[in-house]
Amino acid sequence: MASLSLPSQAAPQVRQLYQFTYPTAVQNLFPLPNGCLLLSTSVDANLYYIDPEAIYPSAQNVITLPDGISLTGFAALGDGLYAVAGGVSPSSHSEGSMQIYVIKVETEGNVNVTMDHIVAVPDTVSIDGMAALPAHPRTILGADAVGGRILRVDTSDDTVSVAFEHAALKPGNQSNATARGIKGLRIRDDYLYFTNSAQRTFGRFPIDANGTNTGDVEILARLNETFGDAASSYDDFSFDGEGNAFVAVHPSSVHKITPDGAQSVFAGGLNSTLLEPTSAIVSNDGKAVYISTAGKDTGYPISGGQVLRVQVGTTCGGSKRTSKLVTT
Repeated sequence: MASLSLPSQAAPQVRQLYQFTYPTAVQNLFPLPNGCLLLSTSVDANLYYIDPEAIYPSAQNVITLPDGISLTGFAALGDGLYAVAGGVSPSSHSEGSMQIYVIKVETEGNVNVTMDHIVAVPDTVSIDGMAALPAHPRTILGADAVGGRILRVDTSDDTVSVAFEHAALKPGNQSNATARGIKGLRIRDDYLYFTNSAQRTFGRFPIDANGTNTGDVEILARLNETFGDAASSYDDFSFDGEGNAFVAVHPSSVHKITPDGAQSVFAGGLNSTLLEPTSAIVSNDGKAVYISTAGKDTGYPISGGQVLRVQVGTTCGGSKRTSKLVTT
């Protein structure tokens, strides 16, 4: 495992696209085929849509999902279908409250979001990150952040099972019953990559086509307490085309982790304007990284969650446009 280092090149340009009013915290982002973003929040069941190339980007509520209080991760299921995890906030420790909402998103012309169906997830307090199986795109793996398990959810027949569990996925020695272990999930080249917030690790498991692990865990990177706050923790992440991971790190940064585990601060850091990053998503064209944050609920001033863009290419591509929405 390589040690954490500061980037050797100039810091990338960070632009805030939108900021919610307090207390709305953005939990996750997901890029749509048209380059726009879906947003989930932890304070309600509203799903938001933002066009990052609009002259004045704004988050617009496109659907309110039933029986949800807090929304977390996304996964693409194919044919315009997406999975969204939601339920009661994990802090309430309400086992069995989690659901997978399957929604239909149409991006040709006017953007239209409709409910398809709901999959109940029993015996689970929280699902955070999700990833669809490449060989079975209607089946997703979900991160049970409290139980330390990988759940397998087949959205075509609504069955839920445990793919596997492992000590590397659990909150570790945390005495808090709702402490979170595994958070982000991504599948790449027959590996399931994950972050563990409590254990402060970024690692991977080899998996088969059905999402079952076929070997032991490999820890690729750890947070180094000599950089930033000792309470720093990993959250959600995504990959670029070269296999570099861009990982949201609490309280104020995004790290880049190369395929061989070399880690550096990509954006933010101490005293930055990133207010509790929750996810980092590489744009479809690979020229930007979008960051969501939870905002700040202590001290002064308090503030809502943010959506920011970090340019990683010479241009971000695309032309200025204004989206049209059809909400249901």
